[in-house]
Amino acid sequence: MEAGRLEAIAREALSAAAELAAGAEAQVSVRSGRSAHTRFARSEVTSSGDVEETKVDVALAFGSRHASTSTNQVDPASLREAVARAARLARISPEDPESMPVLGPQAYGAVPSEWDEATEALGAEARARAAAEAIRAGKARKLVVAGFYEHWAQASALATSAGLRAQHASTGAEFTITARTRDGSGSGWAGAHSARAADLDPPGLVQVAVEKGIRSAQPRRLEPGRYTVVLEPAAVGELLAFYTRAADARAADEGRSFFSRPGGGTRLGEKLFGDAVTLVSDPADPELPVAPFDREGLPRRRVRWIDRGVVAALHTTRFWARRQATAPTAEPGAYHLLGGQAASVEELVAGVERGVLITRFWYTRWLDRQAILITGLTRDGVFLIEKGQLVAPVNNFRFNESPVAMLGNADAMTRRTVRVPGGGIRVPALRSHEFQLASISEAV
Repeated sequence: MEAGRLEAIAREALSAAAELAAGAEAQVSVRSGRSAHTRFARSEVTSSGDVEETKVDVALAFGSRHASTSTNQVDPASLREAVARAARLARISPEDPESMPVLGPQAYGAVPSEWDEATEALGAEARARAAAEAIRAGKARKLVVAGFYEHWAQASALATSAGLRAQHASTGAEFTITARTRDGSGSGWAGAHSARAADLDPPGLVQVAVEKGIRSAQPRRLEPGRYTVVLEPAAVGELLAFYTRAADARAADEGRSFFSRPGGGTRLGEKLFGDAVTLVSDPADPELPVAPFDREGLPRRRVRWIDRGVVAALHTTRFWARRQATAPTAEPGAYHLLGGQAASVEELVAGVERGVLITRFWYTRWLDRQAILITGLTRDGVFLIEKGQLVAPVNNFRFNESPVAMLGNADAMTRRTVRVPGGGIRVPALRSHEFQLASISEAV
């Protein structure tokens, strides 16, 4: 749907709010787009779908009483009904002492385009070709393959009764594949995410997954313990996401966070990691394009969350910023862990006397939120490293570890960074020490 049409829908909803909910503040978010996918499993295509939808979210507030409602019907009568429903709910809602007024006009910086015409136009044939190639490659090597190819194109518009107007358009694509041996003893995986489908390189990803599936078959038993690990980007991104969720200013100020200091204060300004560790969010980053505003319409700015090993910023909501008389930080949209100096994963492996290479983690969960301690399982390829060489596949493990320890014990990272599936994080591969592989997992 064209941006002008989205703006017209937002104006229609705001006009209805002014009439049906006089005196209320209003925020209207309109999102319209298409998403399509092809799924394959057990070496055959199992489903394919293509959906177009427009969704309108209406939020109304009478003072500190507020409520919201959603609809996918955009005719005037349906918009009026959505507004009326939100008004009825808002009037009977309890007062919220932390409610914030809607934003007025904002200034947004220029951001790289997140729109790709070819990705918008992508059809089922392209997805089918990628799936067919994966299936053929798997059968040629006597592997069973499964995977998912998804792409989307979406435009959005945000408007408030205070005069804010914002819009953004984006495309994206993601391809993941798992290749398993027929005896179930080995499994390989690869995946990629990009705003442009042409960047995914499904044949290259298929080759990585197939080769790793073959190499991981018949794993050797390795006892649990603390090991030097080489973590591929998917594993790094999975753990780092827990750090970004925990880096909250309010929790730190209230003494219920890893970032709280005993006796008061926070760890802002404390050096926890090596000089090479820098974590940023930057809407102007061409390798990680995002909208220039968050869901409230707050402008996104470049933020260094970790600056050369120092905790430099914590996420601060608008309410908490007002409470603490400081500046809020917009929801970042995406994070970039800047790379190191290593040319490749192989170079990281070459520096390990004895340890393991881990492809990725899954089923990750919190163990201790205040310590940012995470548990989960390794998956799809774990390999023993001895004297700088991959010598054998080994069993999977349950791990108990913190992203703080992962980064704090890291001594090398690759220069190249990768936007991992999920899209919100771009990371290098890294080498870290004393990583706790707590118990053996029988899963492949």
